[in-house]
Amino acid sequence: MARAKRHDFFYGHDMANEFSAWHIDQDNALKRRVRIEAIGTTFALYERQWRSEVYYFGDLVYRGKEGASHVFGLEDGIRSRPHWKLVIDGEIPSGLAALLPATKQPLLSNIGMLIIGFLCLAIVYFAAAA
Repeated sequence: MARAKRHDFFYGHDMANEFSAWHIDQDNALKRRVRIEAIGTTFALYERQWRSEVYYFGDLVYRGKEGASHVFGLEDGIRSRPHWKLVIDGEIPSGLAALLPATKQPLLSNIGMLIIGFLCLAIVYFAAAA
């Protein structure tokens, strides 16, 4: 039986990239600087004397960007965990990026939303004037 390939992504250390990983748990809202250990299609998060439960990469969803950080959430099909976050600052290492859901640009930027808002305002104004 072949063993699953194991990868450790240490916060702040990757051969090519500088990055840090943070985890915010929904139970106690602590922000932990963590190390990500990937084994096959699963991963666990480690801090000095703390270890998370094991999660599947397939259960992660990309929630967007907060500043320069990429934010991933957890929805495992059984229950949504709205306050659970995995935050990655800096460039995501290529080995980890291959396992995480694809990061994408928002469909509408802030400027796009502003234009849509003004269009809606103009429609309401001219409809009321008629």
